Amino acid sequence: MTHVVVIGGGISGLAAAERLASFAGLESGARVTLLESDTRLGGVIQTQRSDGMLLESGPDVILAAKPAGIAMIERLGLADRIRTTRPEAKGSSILERGRLLPIPDGMSGVVPTKVRPFVSTKLLSWPAKIRVGAEYLLPPRAMGGDESVESFIVRRLGREMYERLIEPLMSGIFAGDGSQLSINATFPQLVALEREHRGLVRGMLATRRRQAGSAAPARPTGLVSLENGLGELTGALERRLSSNNNIIIRKTARVQRLTRDSAGAFDATLASGEAVHADAVIFAMPAHAASALARDLDGELARELSEISYASTVTVNIAFRAADVPTPLRGTGYTVPRIQGRPVLACTFVSSKFAGRAPADVALFRAFLGGAGRSEFASRSDDDIVSIVRAELHEVLGVAAEPRLVQINRFERVMAQYNLGHLERVARIDRRVATMPGLALAGNGYRGVGIPDCIASGQRAADAVLAVLAARASVRASVPLPVAS
Repeated sequence: MTHVVVIGGGISGLAAAERLASFAGLESGARVTLLESDTRLGGVIQTQRSDGMLLESGPDVILAAKPAGIAMIERLGLADRIRTTRPEAKGSSILERGRLLPIPDGMSGVVPTKVRPFVSTKLLSWPAKIRVGAEYLLPPRAMGGDESVESFIVRRLGREMYERLIEPLMSGIFAGDGSQLSINATFPQLVALEREHRGLVRGMLATRRRQAGSAAPARPTGLVSLENGLGELTGALERRLSSNNNIIIRKTARVQRLTRDSAGAFDATLASGEAVHADAVIFAMPAHAASALARDLDGELARELSEISYASTVTVNIAFRAADVPTPLRGTGYTVPRIQGRPVLACTFVSSKFAGRAPADVALFRAFLGGAGRSEFASRSDDDIVSIVRAELHEVLGVAAEPRLVQINRFERVMAQYNLGHLERVARIDRRVATMPGLALAGNGYRGVGIPDCIASGQRAADAVLAVLAARASVRASVPLPVAS
């Protein structure tokens, strides 16, 4: 009986198990075991209800432009649960010298698509705006190779554009340091624009001409969630897997060691001492955790995995009486440029962003701390963290009242950092994995950090494992049975 083990019950592992569950071969006796070390599934996705408020501990949105997330939601029968941000909460702001300045309309990417809002923004000086326009005349980079996000954006659009506008937007995605992040790994579409159109502005104009007159998308666009938060997604996945007799879900099942025998099968040793035999294994966990399990399989693979950097973050859900917030809450929140050196990276106006997240008389916020070079915030005391967040909200929004709710969530080494050389490292990892048929990797450490990326990574891992199992079955079927004498 064929047995596949998925190690890790976050969204990547759940997506891998769901893909494996749909494999027709499962009907003929194959089975899947999902091993999760925690007491719950979902990983960093966790939604709770408290005092009439919906609280997201980790990610709170899905980028609809990447199809794997919406496709998964539709497949689970949750399409009618999709919620977009409030129409009146359009856009967000950047904190600039103590003021919240709106991000110019049309800044969905790094190149402004609308002239008037960009020209009138107070986020940039006139020389900086002229510098952005001059990008049209700049030649493309002659040399190949990797380049940091900071170097790329400064080279194409100028330093002020990077520091005041692009970097704070980027930090909301990667919580990273632009001087270290790889442009090839994080924003390959920008590299493609420069390569194919000789510049970002030229590329943006060509894209707009190509899209002109095309039909409106049938699926939701922008950032979306579900009516009861993203926990609905992981909850629906768990229910679907639990209803399949060929799927076994085991929580509090920590894998301490993984070995591979001469026939290519795997043995996972749990913390309890139990051994679980598998024909194939999917690592659906952070790369540093995968590295620990890979040590007995391939020392070089373990080393490469260990060198993928991760940052720690903290999210703080904090609520006040709406009457105690003197500043009008416009848009979905704000981000903070790294050059300002403030401890809070960003703040979401949760009760303004999505309907139904808090009672009408409550203002619910979510603050973000930590990230690359700031991971020490995850080890700060609760009192320190609350003091930092309250000081931030007092200075920026004038909130001086006592909060009616505070929830602190620490995430140790969860944000993968696609630093310079990342794609080359991932290619080396792929080559090592290819020497061990039946092993596959999934998670945010390789080809995308968002929820749709993680779903896609789990599905790719499942497909790779299924291809190996199908090849093995084909070989077995082609071997003639011995003839009795």
